[in-house]
Amino acid sequence: MIDNGFPLTTEPNILREMIAAPNIVSKMLSVVTGNSSNVNETLPAATALRVPWRTSDPKYANNEVYVDLVEEMDAVTNRDGTLVKCEIYGEVQVNSHLSGLPDLTLSFANPSILDDVRFHPCVRYRPWESHQILSFVPPDGQFRLMSYRCEYIVHFRKYHEWSKHHEFCLI
Repeated sequence: MIDNGFPLTTEPNILREMIAAPNIVSKMLSVVTGNSSNVNETLPAATALRVPWRTSDPKYANNEVYVDLVEEMDAVTNRDGTLVKCEIYGEVQVNSHLSGLPDLTLSFANPSILDDVRFHPCVRYRPWESHQILSFVPPDGQFRLMSYRCEYIVHFRKYHEWSKHHEFCLI
């Protein structure tokens, strides 16, 4: 992103590397040197990468990734307790602590039931479009990989009297 001819970024990982958090040492150093800026003079290495959401070359003692599927269900039932309509709103939340530049894939048993799918910018859209496989390079820490909606409508029988001979029409 460019603002008035100057490069601008909004990625949190790059901003954390560019701008130092205020602390007592930096405050004392700014009083002594007269430099009150917390901004680094050089750009982080992650700005040159094609994956700006990833910090540059993270190292972890234990490489681990946690994937949580969080779903909320709204259901409508009739007087008999029979399910009439059901909608599920879901998110795939990931907590990633992986060294280097990992390339991950995630697949679903039945991806055709997912509607209104929204992805994090790290997801490559072409593998999802062609094979319904999530292929991505995850950011560090917690993030929402995708959100979706599933709609399940139960088709139930309605009988209507449509003639004097008590014949019924199934709709």
